[in-house]
Parts: sequence; C-alpha cells; structure tokens
Amino acid sequence: MAREKSKYTGKGGSPGLEMIDAQRLTRVALGEESADLALTGGLVLNVYTGEILSGQVILVKGEHIAYVGPPDGQPAAARTLELAGRLVVPGFIEGHTHHDIFLTVPENVRRSLPRGVTTVVTECSQTALAAGAAGVREFLAQFRDQPQRYRATCPMIAFLCGGKAISKTEILELLGRPEIVGLGEIYWSYLLGPDGGETFSLIGEALARGKTVEGHSAGARRGRLAAFAAAGVDACHEPITAEEVRDRLRLGLWTMIREGSIRRELDAVLPALLPMNLDLSRALLVSDGVWPGDDGHLDAVVQKAIDLGLDPVRAIQMVTVNAAGHFHLDELGGIAPGKAADLVVLPDLRVIRPEMVICRGRLAAEDGRLLVEPAPVSFSPAMRRTISFPKVEPGFFRVPGEQGRVRVMEMVTAIVTRETICDLPVRDGEIRADASRDILKVACLDRHGDGGFTGFFRGFGLAGGAVAASWGFDLGNPVAIGALDTDLALAVNRLVELGGGLVLADDGRVVAELALPLFGAISDRSWIDTARELTILGGELKARGCRGDNPLLTLLTVSFTAIPALRVTAEGYRLVRENTQVGLPAD
Repeated sequence: MAREKSKYTGKGGSPGLEMIDAQRLTRVALGEESADLALTGGLVLNVYTGEILSGQVILVKGEHIAYVGPPDGQPAAARTLELAGRLVVPGFIEGHTHHDIFLTVPENVRRSLPRGVTTVVTECSQTALAAGAAGVREFLAQFRDQPQRYRATCPMIAFLCGGKAISKTEILELLGRPEIVGLGEIYWSYLLGPDGGETFSLIGEALARGKTVEGHSAGARRGRLAAFAAAGVDACHEPITAEEVRDRLRLGLWTMIREGSIRRELDAVLPALLPMNLDLSRALLVSDGVWPGDDGHLDAVVQKAIDLGLDPVRAIQMVTVNAAGHFHLDELGGIAPGKAADLVVLPDLRVIRPEMVICRGRLAAEDGRLLVEPAPVSFSPAMRRTISFPKVEPGFFRVPGEQGRVRVMEMVTAIVTRETICDLPVRDGEIRADASRDILKVACLDRHGDGGFTGFFRGFGLAGGAVAASWGFDLGNPVAIGALDTDLALAVNRLVELGGGLVLADDGRVVAELALPLFGAISDRSWIDTARELTILGGELKARGCRGDNPLLTLLTVSFTAIPALRVTAEGYRLVRENTQVGLPAD
C-alpha cells in the first residue's frame, strides 16, 4: 500500500459535499464501469440496521460509494484494498469541538484524521471575538481543499456576550454559507432573559434554512429547559449526569455526551444511563475540544464508552449516523450507495484502533500515519494584531479599599467556582492578596484596552509567580492569576509582545510561555511543538503548587460566565445563576 505522503488536491470551491455524478455511480454498481477503489474481504457495519455484514465488497467512484454488497460481476477496480476480515465502519463525525483555539486547521487535521475523524463540526467564537466577521471568514478559509471535511457553527457566544464583536446582519450572512451548519451554542440564560428577542429571530432564520441550533443549557431544569427547547434549540452538549441526558432526550433534543480536555463525563454518565434502556438514536459522543497533547479524539472516546459497557454498534452510531442526522449531513454517517466514501477500518468491533482511514474516497491515513498533506493556510497581518491594550504597570492590579471583607472566587473543581466571603489584609488603602491562605489576585482585562477588573481567587494553589492568558472563556478577554502585581504586569505585558499566548512569570522573569499569535488564541507552529510547550507550562504550574490535572484550564475559565457561580469579567464579578454583575465589597 502507498506510504508516500501527497498533497490533497480536492476540487476546491465550497467545503461542502461534492456534487454526485449519479450516472457514473450507477454504471459502477451495474458493472458497466470500473470503480476507482474496492474494499474486499472485510466485515461491514451497517449503522442503519445495526448489522455486521460479511461477504461484502465496497466500490468507490470519486468521493462516493457506488456499491455495497456481495460481489456481482463488477470489473476490477483501479485499486483494491484487501481487508482480511477486518471491520469497516463509517468515518467518525466530531459533532462539537473548538478548533478556534491552540491549533490551525491543518494541524488539527494532522492530529485527528489518522484517528478516524473524517468530519469536524467546530465552534468559531474566539475568531469573532478577536476580529469580528472578518476573523470568522479567515478562519473558515482554512477549510478549503483539506483532506478532512470541516463545518462550523455561527459564533453565537461572540454575538451574545461579545458586545459589538459581530452583528446580527453578519450572523445572517454567515448562515448563508455552505460550510456553516447552524447557530453555535446559545446560553439559555441569555435566550430566556429580557434581551433575548434578537436571538429568537436568529433561531427562526436558522430553522427556516434547515440548519441546526446548538444549545448550552447548563443548569437549566424543568420549565427553563422546556422553554429552551420550545424556543427552537435542538441540541445540547452540557448534560453531566445520566438524568440530565435522559431529560434532554425526552424533550427531543439531540444530546451530546462529552469526553475531552474541557469535560470528561463518560465515567459519570454511562454507568447510570445504560440501565435506563433508553433509545439513544438522538445521542452523540463528542469531545468538546481536545488540547494538543491530550487524548480524547473520537477513537478514544468510543473505546472508553465500549469499555464502560455501551454496546459497540450503538457507540459507533453515536459518532456516525446520529451526528450526520443531527447536522442534516445526509450523505455522511453510513456505508451505502450514494453516500460519501468516508470509511474507517478497525481490527474488530471492540477495538477502536483505526488501521486505515479513507476520506473523500482516498486512503488518507494508515496505522496512525497521515498519507496526505493538509492544504497550507495563510492569514492577513490583522489576524496577528488582535490584542491591542497598552502596556500595564503593576499599579493596574492594585485593589483600593479601606475594609477587607470582600467577595472571593473559590475554586470547587477545575472549572466550577463558588462565591465566598473573606477578610483580607488592608494596608495603605489597598486590599492585599494573602498567599499564605491561598488567596491570590485574579484579573480580567478588556482585550481592546478598555480597562479591566481585579478580584480575588482562592484554591488555585500557585505558590509563586503569576500566570496569564491572552483569552479566556467566553468573552475572549485576557485573564491572569497571581499574588504579586509586578509578576502579573510582566506576564500580561509579555502577552502583548507575543501577540497572544500563555505566560508564566516568577520573581521578575518569564519562566515559560506559549505564543498564540493568530487571533490571540492559535499557534502558528506544529501541534507537536505546541503540545510540548503546553506540557512545560502545566508542569511549571504544578511545581509551584497548582491544584488539579489542568491548572491552565482553570485559568482560561475564570471568566466563563456560563458556569457557576462567581466569575470575573473586565467589568467586575458576575453571579452566573442570578445573571447579574456585583462589586468586590461583601454586602
């Protein structure tokens, strides 16, 4: 079999499915024309019936399947792959992820295509927060001519939370693009709040165009969850218990169970979900994002689900036909005549280790090695200048006050916080951090130079120095945690010099950093280099006492206003459940 890498030379144009030459497919099926590729001697998983079929041949013409069934006298194909009893399943579809952080699309292709992921549906709000609609368009331009299929959802987080980052008119323009499959995740608290009218209008537009409406319903129950579904939202990736999965399925929502770098829910959900004997035909397995160096691509997710007791056929359906059904990608997700020739060859049904990956009708990866070169991408200089705040002095992080009884964010899990009240030392009219009690400063700055806010954070564990990021969930603003104002200022100013990234400063020097100059959130280097520098940063933080498996995730989510309970924004603290801004002094 071919081992040489070659550059993918697709047809160009939109990254949507290519036009089927139906007449040629029928000629191949009838034996009147030879196929370009034949897969013989293997088993075939039919995800429509749940059957494992033997004695089948799969004939491919161009980018589509022409025939699946017993050999029927068709002429020899231009190329034949003999599978020797191995199992062929449809290519995996990643139904919810964030490829607008850390890596470019080509580097994500290098990581995920050999793992069996042939289609990716990604959010893109960070690019909108960084550079508006122009940023989104440059992000989408990366999809062109890639050997892996890419789709995106409209950046609704940027529309709802980002002020003037992107307008309703621009969202509507994006909805008309073929690579956009629907509206990105919508927070229930924004939709059902007093300013939800425009969002209702956009939902109507999306549904009228046959596109999806992705939801973010963390914390919504009963009436609120029902109202969310009644508004037209048709999916949610936020359930964290079996009961929450069941409740969303009962409402007809496409329901996603996550296992990735942000959240890992399979262990908590599946053991309790399986005894419920629910129909899971509207359930998906997704990653919600896999950071460079982390495991969690869909092969690993499906394998873990099987190991936890999920039926293997059902697990594969949840990353193939179910995902295709949700996103109205009718040509994907199954192995049948007329469907896209996206196929994964596995050792057997219970071993999810892709040995061959066929995408767009050609062998794209074998034994974990990519055989086709991703299409190169380029960005305008403006996409490298999206962090524009001026140099900050240590005094920027000074917290004035005469009494030290204040609100403090307290870390509960890696991304969940609660509000607590603490008495902090006050000296010379300034409220001070107290590292001896693990109470540090936490700051959020406006990425365009319109000020910021400094509060306090307990439980992070950082014993020395300060760590800063050029973006944080969900407003895309820089965030920082540390005890000393001098280290905070050094780390934040280094972000500006890099054009974006992650920086750890300690005792007046930069200890470790990762440059993310594209949109202030994406590396322009290889995924291997990016993973290595992320690992070094994480190791340095843990060496300084940081708690949890991923202290960088904690840093990036201190401003995440969709997760309880007290968060930090550039304008002040935000109480998530109450959906209100509050000040530093305790009431």
